[in-house]
Amino acid sequence: MREIEIKVKVHDVAVLKSKLLEQGIVLSSAIKQHDRVWGEPGGVDAALNTNWLRIRTENDAKHIFTLKKSVVGHLDSIEHETVISDAEELENIINELGYETYSDLTKIRQKAQIGDIEICIDEVPGLGTFIEEEKIMAIDANHDEVVEEIWNLLLHLNMSKNDEVYEGYDVLERRQRGI
Repeated sequence: MREIEIKVKVHDVAVLKSKLLEQGIVLSSAIKQHDRVWGEPGGVDAALNTNWLRIRTENDAKHIFTLKKSVVGHLDSIEHETVISDAEELENIINELGYETYSDLTKIRQKAQIGDIEICIDEVPGLGTFIEEEKIMAIDANHDEVVEEIWNLLLHLNMSKNDEVYEGYDVLERRQRGI
């Protein structure tokens, strides 16, 4: 499957949540997500066709393993994921395969669904609040058409293209640390 997403910096989360409610969009309860990401040795942030591995732990209980491979930039990826029972053992396997730790961060996420588009409001300590809208589709999906569809929803929420963020939280967090 392929995930195409748009991420936008949120300046006033209360206004955004009010706008969502006005449109009948109800957010889920807050979910704590701890993400650990590994890259191939010597991997470059924006390199296409590079494997990135992630173990996400939700609310300190559920573990999800994800492989992402960029198609068009950071936020358009081929993605495969599965629930795992032993995150620590999988981390050992990833390290034995020679992958290098890339990032380790925690965020608080609330989600909603509009048709086949998922909306996420993310509060990321040290980085701020963001809205992500993402769509899962076939690998050969037309990137530009999907981006236009997602932006139509974001514009209805008064989001500005001037606030679009083109990297994942892991890249933003590393940049903030000067790496």
